[in-house]
Amino acid sequence: MSEGIYKLDRNVIGTHIDSTTYANVGDNKPKPASVSCQWWRRPSGVAALCLGLLCLLLLAGIIGLFVYYGDIGHQYFTERDKLQKERDIFQKLLVTSLNGCKVFGNSIYYVSTEQNTWEYAGQDCRRRGAQLVIINNQEEQRFLNALNIQTWIGLSDIETEGTWRWVDGTNLTTAYWGRGEPNNLDEGEDCAVIYHDFTDPVKKWNDTPCTRKLNWICEKVID
Repeated sequence: MSEGIYKLDRNVIGTHIDSTTYANVGDNKPKPASVSCQWWRRPSGVAALCLGLLCLLLLAGIIGLFVYYGDIGHQYFTERDKLQKERDIFQKLLVTSLNGCKVFGNSIYYVSTEQNTWEYAGQDCRRRGAQLVIINNQEEQRFLNALNIQTWIGLSDIETEGTWRWVDGTNLTTAYWGRGEPNNLDEGEDCAVIYHDFTDPVKKWNDTPCTRKLNWICEKVID
């Protein structure tokens, strides 16, 4: 019996064990799937996106405020310059002749104290930052009639006979000619004047030669 055991032991001892086979046992086991732990990166990407959008919104807001307040600033300076210009004109009129300024509606009127031609009168008004008076309605006509002085107004047909235009280039639409006027007497009456010999309380315009020397009225409209 001991001999049999001995033989068995020898067989066991003498048995060749393939080390490669055992070495590969572990290789045949399924390997765990590779897991990429990138969960920490996702919040960072979202945060960057949100930050970028926030920056864009802030930039848009800044641009909007700049445009808005820039426009307000432009309007402010434009209005300020306009008021200063109107003030300077008004002061100039007052300094030129304190007794010659009249106010009616939204206009300031300067009545000259000297007499000269229609062309000279227009030049004088332009030097004052105004123009020969343009009469727009019956109320204004009555106001000028009340001054009770024969004066040039800013109306003529110098360019085209029979086509009466104001000094700003607009055509005459509402007229206050005296009876029988304009008659272009001797074909040389191309400028209009307020003439008080007419009996009508409103219609007192007359055409007369532009070379006559008369008083005149300058008008500055205050917008």
